[in-house]
Amino acid sequence: MGIHLTVLCENSVDSVSPYGLLGEHGFACHLSTPEGDFLFDTGGGMTIMNNAEKLGIDFTYLQGIMFSHGHYDHVGGLKQVLEKTGPVPIYAHPDLFNERYSKNSGKLVNIGMPWKRPELEDLGAEFIFSSASYEVTPSLTLSGEIPHLHPEETGDPNLVVPAANEEDYNADPLHDDLSLFIRSEKGLVILLGCAHAGLLNIIDHALAVTGENKIHMILGGTHLKFCSEEQMAATLARLEELQVERIGASHCTGLRGARRLAEKFGDRFFSASVGVKIDL
Repeated sequence: MGIHLTVLCENSVDSVSPYGLLGEHGFACHLSTPEGDFLFDTGGGMTIMNNAEKLGIDFTYLQGIMFSHGHYDHVGGLKQVLEKTGPVPIYAHPDLFNERYSKNSGKLVNIGMPWKRPELEDLGAEFIFSSASYEVTPSLTLSGEIPHLHPEETGDPNLVVPAANEEDYNADPLHDDLSLFIRSEKGLVILLGCAHAGLLNIIDHALAVTGENKIHMILGGTHLKFCSEEQMAATLARLEELQVERIGASHCTGLRGARRLAEKFGDRFFSASVGVKIDL
């Protein structure tokens, strides 16, 4: 039995998917593994239940939920999922509930976790927090905090958190930006939420944590929509150097990032939209 991934929430819908699927700003991916079913992120909460039903995914069988970080578009569907699962382990970074905001729209917008921790625990959430890499199962390892080793990956200055004086805001370090490292029969897969830590940093950490030297696939939000040309060029060069076999871009990759990836990698690139299924 292999590992099967299904994109449940994303900004767009795959053109050959079942009728009735919906897109939203956010990301979620369902994983069927030999150790059971898992969910990586839950989208913003507008589409996950509809899409799961249309794709024949039953959350009552979930063995765990993993979060990439605490932005609403990745955690917003948690309450609805818990109403289906009952008690379930939730693997995340300790900063999951941190207060955080975005200035990308020109005004300050709250983009943090929309639910209070006690409310979620009353529904059965069993939080397991770790800032270090964490082996959820023999085939699934959460990255833990990603070391920032590449200076060209500067992050998004419009993502902010309250300063110590509570009257100002500082750039959000997003220490909780996690990725999932999947050991599969086809090789190492890196599943991204938003890649706020930078794809170059994430790749280096994945190879160090897993001991692998080759990547079969990278899937998810790459945050290339917001990057400099220097970071874009370095990222494309590194992906080519490693000869990554498949690159599935989602969510915060943006049209600019997707176009550059598609031009560079041709048939190795695909759009990881809602309804896309991957067998590993």
